[in-house]
Amino acid sequence: MVLLLLVLLVSNPSFLKPGNLMDILLSTVTVGILALGEVGVIVTKGIDLSIGAAMGIVTLVVGEAALAGWPIWLVVLGGLIVGAVAGALNGVMISLVKLPPIIVTLGTLSVYSGIMYVVTNGQWVQNLPSQLLALGSFKLWFLPGPVLILLLCLLVLAVFLRYTVTGRYIYAIGNNADAARLAGIRETRIVFLPYLIAGLLAGVAGVLYIAYNGFSTPSTGADLNLEAIAAAVIGGTNVFGGRGTALGAVLGAVLLGIITEALVFFHLPAVWNEAAEGLIILVAVISDSTLIRKVNMGRG
Repeated sequence: MVLLLLVLLVSNPSFLKPGNLMDILLSTVTVGILALGEVGVIVTKGIDLSIGAAMGIVTLVVGEAALAGWPIWLVVLGGLIVGAVAGALNGVMISLVKLPPIIVTLGTLSVYSGIMYVVTNGQWVQNLPSQLLALGSFKLWFLPGPVLILLLCLLVLAVFLRYTVTGRYIYAIGNNADAARLAGIRETRIVFLPYLIAGLLAGVAGVLYIAYNGFSTPSTGADLNLEAIAAAVIGGTNVFGGRGTALGAVLGAVLLGIITEALVFFHLPAVWNEAAEGLIILVAVISDSTLIRKVNMGRG
């Protein structure tokens, strides 16, 4: 990321102006929060392909509830509950029913996307009340509210993963599930929890998304699944489980934001953004696989 910033600084010094950097940070809030949700899931050797679609469902519920005149605190609470339920649904099918994570979340991705189109009939949810929009535009001194909430989510998840017993159990399950079970760790509960957290964070991201942008479309969130996974992987989350940090996921999201802005600065088509994300994931997977193979050979 530092190298990319240096290249941009040399080629276009205006890129690194404080205002532009703050805009980049603000644009990465949604992906950053979703990437935080992916960290715990991937650490347990799982994956959540539905996190963006779950966020989309939350934007729909929040928008419709706000238009119906619900109190804002109840609108926000409802959005968080919907996100948590979506995550819990994945968690139950994966941890309790023992279904493969990629199949479960691919299925719920389709279900959530279908619900979005059926409920909205292909129409946008917009013309939202000012009380809801205020949640996406408030500032604390110079710091935009959504960025502040991203940092709070980062802090809470980082402390949870690093300093709590349950957080350490999540890493233990990802490193060696058999050894963790023999040590008395309840695998079902520990595998369920990261999906619940991912859903809750999708709820947070959904509330912030519609409050900041002021609308929700039937396809909102559908293109954010890959970005969230890419951000987590770029930030050092091992796709084979057992390793990953909340800070790394947010830094990965910032790097993706910088790449997106760089494409605009260099007048390159936006389609290259998705190609770059896919390439980064492939490089990360190959690197992790090579590293694990070398470690195993060293032990042998």
